[in-house]
Amino acid sequence: MIRVTIKLSGLLRNQYKSTPSAKGEEAQLKTGSTVTDLLTQYGIGPKKAHMIMVNRQKAELTTTLRDGDEVSILPLAGGG
Repeated sequence: MIRVTIKLSGLLRNQYKSTPSAKGEEAQLKTGSTVTDLLTQYGIGPKKAHMIMVNRQKAELTTTLRDGDEVSILPLAGGG
């Protein structure tokens, strides 16, 4: 098992986090899990994740996570 910190931004924070005011939340995953596995655990569809950062570096849905990683998920910004 591995533990990663997930940080959700913008609307994702309000829609999916159990504690929206938190700076991050620890998630536990099986060794070898990917960003997609993390999103699935939170019920976040891949299309909702506009940008994914792992340890402050751009990542893909297929990026394999390691113990201690920090994953930031940013939604598509809206407005006008």
